[in-house]
Amino acid sequence: MSLLDFLGLGSRRRTALRGFDAALVAGEVNPAYVDDGMRYIIYKWATEEEAAFGLDPSHLDRRMIEAAGVLSYCVLGPTEMESIFGPEARKRGEDVMARALAPDGDETFEARIVKLALARGIAAAEIAEQVELAETNDAVS
Repeated sequence: MSLLDFLGLGSRRRTALRGFDAALVAGEVNPAYVDDGMRYIIYKWATEEEAAFGLDPSHLDRRMIEAAGVLSYCVLGPTEMESIFGPEARKRGEDVMARALAPDGDETFEARIVKLALARGIAAAEIAEQVELAETNDAVS
């Protein structure tokens, strides 16, 4: 990533963030839910992953779209996700949540997105309750 891209003067970051916002809209999430700080940290995580593993430049755009999908699930919650996009979308979201909340789970890109949504208070009540239950069960174990 060049210095111009990092500062937002290059087109790579701008293009990735526009794609991210478009994916949020497609996922029935108003981009206003996601502040600039969230956008930039997600972008940073995706570019760090790309650099760490020597991935091709299209990786960034895919990861930004995937991040928007995870945020969509977090914001909408499982019930609304299923009513809008069907049971397959709900299942994909539940799988991401299960991996993110696994006590021995790795700090994956998706897990970071889930935790970011929870920390920023944009997650649906169903998601927040699910996390509270998982934390309670871990404390009891």
